[in-house]
Amino acid sequence: MARSRNPNNRLPEPPGDPRAGLNAMLDRLEARTGFKLKQKHMAIGDNETLRQWAERLGRDGLKVDGKPFSLADRPTLAFVYDQAPSTREEARQAMLMLRKCAQVGFTIFQQVLAIYLALKFEPLVVGVFLPTVALARGISSARFLPIVRTIPEAYERLVAGDGGEGNVLMRQMGASTFHFLPTSGKATTESYPMDVICFDEVQEMLIADMEKTAERLSASNFKFILMGSTANWPDADIDYWYKRGSQWRFHTRCPQCGVEEPLDDYFPDCIAFDPTHPDRVTGELGDYRYVCRAGHWIDDSQQGTWLPDNPDADLRKIKSIHFHQMLSPTISPRELFEAWVNADDRKNFYNRKLGKPYQDPSQVPVTLAHLNACVAEGLRCGVTWKTGARSTVMGIDQMGAFNVAIIKEALPDGRQAVIHVEEIYADDPFGRCDRLMNEFGVQVCVVEQLPNYNDAHRFANRHQGRVFLASYGDLRDDMLIWGDGPRLDASERRTSTEERDRYKVTIDQYRAMQVSLERVVDTKCLFPDPQALVQQVREKGGFRLMPVLKDRVFLHLQKTALVTEPIRPGERKLRRKVIKVGIDPHFAFANMLCDIAWARADRNAMFIFSESQTQPTVDRVTAIQAKMPGLPGYVLAMFDDPSEGEFCGGCTAFQDGVEGRPLGCGFCPERRLFVQARDRGCPLWVGKED
Repeated sequence: MARSRNPNNRLPEPPGDPRAGLNAMLDRLEARTGFKLKQKHMAIGDNETLRQWAERLGRDGLKVDGKPFSLADRPTLAFVYDQAPSTREEARQAMLMLRKCAQVGFTIFQQVLAIYLALKFEPLVVGVFLPTVALARGISSARFLPIVRTIPEAYERLVAGDGGEGNVLMRQMGASTFHFLPTSGKATTESYPMDVICFDEVQEMLIADMEKTAERLSASNFKFILMGSTANWPDADIDYWYKRGSQWRFHTRCPQCGVEEPLDDYFPDCIAFDPTHPDRVTGELGDYRYVCRAGHWIDDSQQGTWLPDNPDADLRKIKSIHFHQMLSPTISPRELFEAWVNADDRKNFYNRKLGKPYQDPSQVPVTLAHLNACVAEGLRCGVTWKTGARSTVMGIDQMGAFNVAIIKEALPDGRQAVIHVEEIYADDPFGRCDRLMNEFGVQVCVVEQLPNYNDAHRFANRHQGRVFLASYGDLRDDMLIWGDGPRLDASERRTSTEERDRYKVTIDQYRAMQVSLERVVDTKCLFPDPQALVQQVREKGGFRLMPVLKDRVFLHLQKTALVTEPIRPGERKLRRKVIKVGIDPHFAFANMLCDIAWARADRNAMFIFSESQTQPTVDRVTAIQAKMPGLPGYVLAMFDDPSEGEFCGGCTAFQDGVEGRPLGCGFCPERRLFVQARDRGCPLWVGKED
């Protein structure tokens, strides 16, 4: 009999759990991917807040960027989580706005809150809006989806249908739907009714686009808006919304004197060098530390109190919070101070480190002081509003059923005088532009060819040779390239006259805007009384009467910035950009296009001086000088009786009766210009009697 292999006569041990190897493999897989397949499926409790739910998930497997979620070392950030609504009543018609610095976890907060609301209050339609479709795709794929994969309750709902994880721009989570869309586009902002809207990267959005997007909540009983962004310009983007809210700020407490104050109120004096304090990295003596105004050391900047500057806004459910990098446990005082000392771009530091808006005067050249100076000089020179004129130039910025126009004429000293500005609201705004062309005798007009190309094209064809369609390009050596030439190419010869668009101009937008704004700064563009011209303008969905120069044109000129920035982070190569600061400054662009027309008119101008030695009568001189003081004698001579001398109407080249033009306004084929019969003849003049 064979010897027993169990000398103690014990029964053999049962085989190991066949799932042990699988479980071990899953543990390793979870550690690598962030998935938590074995997590307990617990629904959100009725009274469970966002912070409680997120911290519970953090203990059970929620990961952010591959790391377990935790607020243990971020009590100031925990306050932000506490401000999120946890009931339908708290969320209904509420706004939560975060004006923040960079890299402190607010995008994660937005994504976690959106998931929390979609699960707890389903069915909801959640819109996540970003400035561009590329950013919308990136947030959906790189931030939202990895978080959902670590929340089994959310992930099971996401993949429950046949569509897998869903389309990158639209994902279905149970009965709730997520849309990831850009704010730049009418269809994307107006096509989908929604219950919750989250705006991310607000610094790149226009206020009008955000207001239009918020209309998607009109039919909802929920109507919750969340927005957050790095700060950018004062009174624009996220700063505009932050100032509408309660403006919560963290007041850091000094452990010695007990004074509580926001550290960013006295930066950089809130950081000082302590030669006796060990460096947190090297351990050597000497490091930077936070200090109160009295000079006491502060080692924990997150000890203190959150206080609102505008507490009444909380009663209206408009809550806003400011968060800077001095409240982050991962950013040391040394890092901040050295970044400040080495900063080439002061605006970038304020925006991304302190979470505050900043406006560099060199980037926004036109100020109210410049505009007031142009008004004072205009009044001194007798510049007034007009209802008609001759030999003027016009610029038009066109949108859908809405154009803005600026008309200028030349002063005797060569400076510009603004004589008419107008906002045009109509199904066919170019019909009004036709009348302006005739009423003001516009010699050259420049209009953007987009977005309504067909309408602009037809307008240009009605005034051939006087209206130019503008487009933008990065021109290496020029500010302007005019598209009309002496010859037609083959494609144009095959096209009917009505459809030709030879009269185009390509503009380097940055250079052109720079020149246009500098004219205002240098008091070379003069304005009449800013209160004297009033108009019904569209404001917040309705119309109201306002002084259009003061309240619109001046505002737009101050909301146009010229910036240079790296093409990519860390690169030395820069790109130039014209930035719209918070609003779309239509009049700033119309003014720039008017200056392009000015350049064209000046290029074609012939300064013709009278060769006649005769002078007007004393009475006529007195009358003319009373109206236009300071005119030299050779200009006064041009006021001779048009029945005598060399005038365009008496030239053999003058073609009268041009279709669409009033009697007396003809065309000169020699110079390819529209002229008046009363215009003084040029050196090419040949009398009909000759």
